[in-house]
Amino acid sequence: MSKVASNRKQRKSARAKTRSAANTIQIRGAREHNLQNVDVDIAHDKLTVITGVSGSGKSSLAFDTLFAEGQRQYIDSLSAYARQFLDQIPRPDVDSISGLAPTLAIDQKPGSSHGRSTVATISEIYDFLRLLYARVGTPHCSHCQSTIARQSPDAVVESLASLPDGTKVVMMAPMVRGRRGVHREVFDSIRQAGLLRVRTDGETYLLDDVPDLAPRKNHTIEAVVDRLVIRHPQSIRSSETTTAESKQLDSKRIDSKRIDSKRIDPRLRESVLLALRLGNGLASSLIQKPASTGEPSEWTESIFSTAMACIECGASFEEIEPRTFSFNSPYGACPTCDGLGRIDQSDQTIVCPDCHGGRLRKEALSVTIDGVPINELASMPLHDAADWFAKIGDSLSEVQSAIAAPITREVLKRLSFLSRVGVDYLTLDRSASSLSGGELQRVRLATSIGSGLVGVCYVLDEPSIGLHPADHDRLIDCILDLRDQGNTVIVVEHDEATMRAADDLIDMGEGAGKNGGKIISHGKPKRVEKDPNSLTGHYLAGRKRIPIPAERRKPKRSQWLTLSDVQTHNLKKVTARFPLGLLVGISGVSGSGKSSLVNDTLAPALAAHLGLQADAPGPFTKMTGAEQIDKMIVIDQSPIGRSPRSCPATYSGVLDEIRKVFAKTREAKTRGFTTSRFSFNAAAGRCELCKGLGVERIEMNFLSDLFVTCTRCGGKRFNRQTLQVRFKGASIADVLAMSIDDAASFFENVPRIERQLHSLQSVGLGYVHLGQSSTTLSGGEAQRIKLGTELARVSTGRTLYLLDEPTTGLHFQDIERLVNVLNQLVDAGNTVLVIEHQFDLLAACDWIIDLGPTGGVEGGQIVGTGSPEQLANDPTTATGKYLQQTLGRFSHTSS
Repeated sequence: MSKVASNRKQRKSARAKTRSAANTIQIRGAREHNLQNVDVDIAHDKLTVITGVSGSGKSSLAFDTLFAEGQRQYIDSLSAYARQFLDQIPRPDVDSISGLAPTLAIDQKPGSSHGRSTVATISEIYDFLRLLYARVGTPHCSHCQSTIARQSPDAVVESLASLPDGTKVVMMAPMVRGRRGVHREVFDSIRQAGLLRVRTDGETYLLDDVPDLAPRKNHTIEAVVDRLVIRHPQSIRSSETTTAESKQLDSKRIDSKRIDSKRIDPRLRESVLLALRLGNGLASSLIQKPASTGEPSEWTESIFSTAMACIECGASFEEIEPRTFSFNSPYGACPTCDGLGRIDQSDQTIVCPDCHGGRLRKEALSVTIDGVPINELASMPLHDAADWFAKIGDSLSEVQSAIAAPITREVLKRLSFLSRVGVDYLTLDRSASSLSGGELQRVRLATSIGSGLVGVCYVLDEPSIGLHPADHDRLIDCILDLRDQGNTVIVVEHDEATMRAADDLIDMGEGAGKNGGKIISHGKPKRVEKDPNSLTGHYLAGRKRIPIPAERRKPKRSQWLTLSDVQTHNLKKVTARFPLGLLVGISGVSGSGKSSLVNDTLAPALAAHLGLQADAPGPFTKMTGAEQIDKMIVIDQSPIGRSPRSCPATYSGVLDEIRKVFAKTREAKTRGFTTSRFSFNAAAGRCELCKGLGVERIEMNFLSDLFVTCTRCGGKRFNRQTLQVRFKGASIADVLAMSIDDAASFFENVPRIERQLHSLQSVGLGYVHLGQSSTTLSGGEAQRIKLGTELARVSTGRTLYLLDEPTTGLHFQDIERLVNVLNQLVDAGNTVLVIEHQFDLLAACDWIIDLGPTGGVEGGQIVGTGSPEQLANDPTTATGKYLQQTLGRFSHTSS
């Protein structure tokens, strides 16, 4: 072969490799957390599902390596000025990642959601609603409900002239209202107009004395046009100018005895006209009426507009614009509740008495379209809102319809996406803080689908959480749509249907923690299913099964807890009977009323009965059988702590016992150290440089702040003297760095510690480190830490345990372990109530209460009760259909 031909062949081979690399994301040498030098290629424009047992490294690969690097690369591409406003993201521990597209994560974390965040704001639908109501809404007077029309300058003058004799008026022209910036050009224009004073953010200054404005804060600037006193014609003289700001009006000054035919001071007229001209049709005034008691009255502020005024009562209103309908803006938010819709009063949260939960000012709530104000539209379930938008054109004029058409089209598109991901039972004004992690993620997913982005790498974290299998097909279709638009979709998931729909399946393991971090099998789902090394493959193929009890526990006649006529949210006077001493599953499609029944009614009602502090329960008539319960434990997925100092060791209380062990050592006694010395929350023993956090924050001025390992303690949290005390050769920092499995072996001869750690192991948390920050734990891990902590405590045998979707984040094998733990609680005489959609767990329950038939307003009914076999005999319900499939697929074996 000639040298030329050889070079051509090499170039051709290089091009082929380049094309191959361009079609994949190539991860080499990933070592983040427990990943063991992982190499993997993930195909572009495909749906890749990453699965594996809890702690096997799924999130470490998808989020902490791939997404973190994508986000870091994006932030590094920004200017130094922009980076100062963003959190610093450290480079993940990986040799290289090539072929990475722009990445977006849609996870279950609430992010920056606050009391004003709603389904409408997250999905961006509310932006379109604000625009629609600002452009085609019909405003009404908030005082007399009459239609608002434009106000003439003469009407403004007459309104001021009618004030009582002796009223002081400061006439102003609004130049800037709630806008960011330093606004130097505005002050220059005021000076050019011949005026000397300005009111900035509520304070009046001479123009030369105005302080520098913060560039990133909103400011309101009003030019002071004149200061006058209202004098009626019978007074000796008209108002006198008190300052030099009337300089521009001197040439037009008229003696007060020469009033016009309307008996109005010409000076007042000229001041109003100048203010309206400078303010582009808007004028404001400060008014102080004459004192009636000898004490000066309060100054009040009024807004006048040549655009908006009530025909009947003459009240003026600001021009309607989109921010008028924003409860995140002071120009739209109800001033009483600050846009939250509720206020705190006498240790209780009540609906705001002014906006009645509408969040907006009364002026905004008085604007309607087809008789419907914006807050009523937002309170509709999504499917009802879609019907309203589909018909809205019938009530609008030709011009209004032309304006509304593109807005309506965008809203309907987004409502359609929300319906497709299975959350059409929600309302647009539903607070984000009240959404489950799965609901929040699906709302964000619908928003991403509607954005129309292409060439993006989406990373999703168990989007099926909280979703009944009957709704899975719609969710999977949406994920596939996202892929078909030209995006790469990577999903961390345990749901079988999602795994089977994947283009590629990555199974991680073999175990958790140090026993995980490897890719066991990678390929199409059918290939993984046949792989004898894949634990997931064994379950997909049916070679392994989650056992179903050969004989179920049966309810006892006298042991029932009954709630009568429950009407919380969408529940329709439901009477629910919960058998005691059993493992009870609460099932039903999303939005059918499961949480309303258990979390919002039963739990607070029983807490009140037991003398515990809780929110008021939803409406019901009576509760019977509660005397058979002497303790209630609610185990949800809320974080075990919000501080980085909170960790499994502190929450479970095992650190208290560990500190006692260290305090009893000879070295500790010699030094006079007590148990408090071994707490990183106490000043005596912790590192003073990092205050027990293990990291230092370094301010970088125009660059993002850096978080680096503490230079004094090396990330160990404690000072040198404390670390010198050792038990079996390990310091307190060494113990906190141990996994729960390792710590259980280390303290095997300390019964109190070993028992607590064994309970955490039994719920599948052996891979978690004792000192791992609570902020890095998933909702499912937090829930299992709570469950394991309760298992370590002595049970009374009359305890009611309430769990909300405990299978979140669990692999098939982990669910099998969880079922065994729940059965241990029931075998001790306790009652376990589980809200759940995972049918392997439901099939293992003794009794099921099924709600439906659908979600939202059409749900809220009990459609079936009994053993799983009894419900499976009625396949007309969604739960019965899937129970029949589950029971038919798995043979009965002893648990």
